[in-house]
Amino acid sequence: MCATRIYRGCCWAGSLALLALSIGGCGGGPKIVPVSGQVFLNDEPLAAGVEGFVRIEPAEGRAATGKIDAKDGTFTLTTFEKNDGCLVGSHPVAVIVNATAGSNTISLIPVDYRESKTSGLTATIDGPTDSLRIELSGELKKLPRSRGTSTTDDPGPT
Repeated sequence: MCATRIYRGCCWAGSLALLALSIGGCGGGPKIVPVSGQVFLNDEPLAAGVEGFVRIEPAEGRAATGKIDAKDGTFTLTTFEKNDGCLVGSHPVAVIVNATAGSNTISLIPVDYRESKTSGLTATIDGPTDSLRIELSGELKKLPRSRGTSTTDDPGPT
């Protein structure tokens, strides 16, 4: 009879623990919200003629990447699943717009933007948005016109 009471007590405590976990979740994890926007160069939508990439790099957690439309500079961010967005918070940003000519890779925007450590860009994500503006300044290099010219499809290291 004593063993039965101990067993029932353990079952009751275990059931309460499972109920608490199911109600409260397992810590919730990082909050990811849908984010899309547009890249501007010198106050004009970035129309580089080639696709590029925006990469938002939280100090903790996975970076979010979005492909920049070659015609109007729009993008939608992905962290884990296509178009799921970005972690909430204030994060450094990198913008990559490259083309290749032969065996050379050419950045069509100022090279400092390629790395979040040198870009000087920060994005603050407070909640879902479809209007995140990323402002760049400087010269947009012309796309090289030669045989073997292509755009790179690699946003760089993540």
